[in-house]
Amino acid sequence: MEQKKKKRTLFIVIITALLLGIGIFAVITHSRNISESLQNFSANTVETTEIEYHDISNHINVSGNVESENLVKITSRLTARVSSLNVELGSHVKEGDILCVFDSSELQQQYDSLLETQQNLQNQNEHTHKINERNLENAKRDRAISLEQAQRAIDDAISARDRAYQKESNLVNEINNEIVRRDDAVNVMNTTDDPQQYEEASRTFQDAEMKIQTKESSLEVIREQFSTYDNAVQSAYDAYTSAERNADLTIQSYQDILDSEQFQKDSNSKTELEKLADSIAECTVKAPKSGVITSLSIAEGSIPTTDALMTIEDIDSLKIKVQISEADILNIKKGMSAIVKTSATGDKEFSATVSRVVNIYSSSSPDMSMAGASAGSYSAEITIDDNSSELLIGMNAKVKIILDEKKNVLAVPYDAVVMDDNGNSHVLLAVKESDGVTKAKSVSVEKGMEGTYYTEIISAEIKEGDNVIMNPDNYNDGDILPVADSDTERGNGAVADE
Repeated sequence: MEQKKKKRTLFIVIITALLLGIGIFAVITHSRNISESLQNFSANTVETTEIEYHDISNHINVSGNVESENLVKITSRLTARVSSLNVELGSHVKEGDILCVFDSSELQQQYDSLLETQQNLQNQNEHTHKINERNLENAKRDRAISLEQAQRAIDDAISARDRAYQKESNLVNEINNEIVRRDDAVNVMNTTDDPQQYEEASRTFQDAEMKIQTKESSLEVIREQFSTYDNAVQSAYDAYTSAERNADLTIQSYQDILDSEQFQKDSNSKTELEKLADSIAECTVKAPKSGVITSLSIAEGSIPTTDALMTIEDIDSLKIKVQISEADILNIKKGMSAIVKTSATGDKEFSATVSRVVNIYSSSSPDMSMAGASAGSYSAEITIDDNSSELLIGMNAKVKIILDEKKNVLAVPYDAVVMDDNGNSHVLLAVKESDGVTKAKSVSVEKGMEGTYYTEIISAEIKEGDNVIMNPDNYNDGDILPVADSDTERGNGAVADE
């Protein structure tokens, strides 16, 4: 009896387990059918979006670091100690502000010593100059005296010679007179019969003859002295010429000494003095322009180890250096618009302009820090149009360079436009019929500008607000569309053309 009970209990357990298994299988099978049905519905549901007016642009994305468009490196050739430093990293300075001061005491000592030496030399030169000027004036005065004396000697020699010639002329006249008196006496002696008259004529003859002889002797002596007088005149002239030549040579020698003074000036000392003065002035380093101290390589009390002291950058004039690939470089032109974003400023956009395009390939770009950049590229500079205090030097920036753009045109997503085998473009619109059924309608369009995401379409049959099918390859003209509800028909709205 007990054994029969055990068999009946086992049978019940088996039947119960079998029924439970059948139930579980039915539930799993039903769930799978529901899931497959949902998946099939989802796969066949059309994705649409409303046709709207958009701003379309073609652009390239690049990146770089924000830096100042106007950067000034402050340098110094001095090796003196920094006695005072008035700035630190991040300090805002204005043009003319004193940045630092070097110890100029040693340079000042050298300057003062050289200045004293040069002043003494100048005093000595001025003294020598006065002496040379005095010697020149004395030489000129001595020349005048010498020539005056020589001229008097000439005049005296000429006067002596003229007196000799005059004396000779007088003797000749006297001799001629005596000859006439002698001849008259001879005539009387030859013609008179009066003894007394003859005697008187004889005495006259003898007196005249004696005077003629005496005067002729004197005349001969005078004529013998003519050469001496002529020689004396010539000697006086020669002495004048010699005195004049010697005096002129003396004057010229003093004039040459004065003229050579300009070549004896110590130009080297003057140049060195000017260099020292410049070095002393350079000890006070001033800001050549306004900006922010972005690098600093000196400290108060130290001696600079390089000529670079610090860097000033103008934070009101910013730019970004970017690398441009070979595929894009010919499309980039100076003056193109750009949009700048940074991680620090989030979604805020800053307008910018391409200010410079470098069409020279660089095998390395140490100034660029683009992740994944190639070993070489072309480059461009982007100038920030806004003077925004939100952008800081050194920030990593993403730049969108606008190659082309159109404002407020009808556009659809790029994938919504289909091209047939003949090269004609069309889109599929989701059109709801009067009976409530939504069908696909093919509309021919003309493609305008193609942006990064949106494509401009031109067609008289399309207007703003029409629903365009996003996956047109899955449908044909006239197909009934499995639209779940109005939200599904509209899709998720516009997608930004970025």
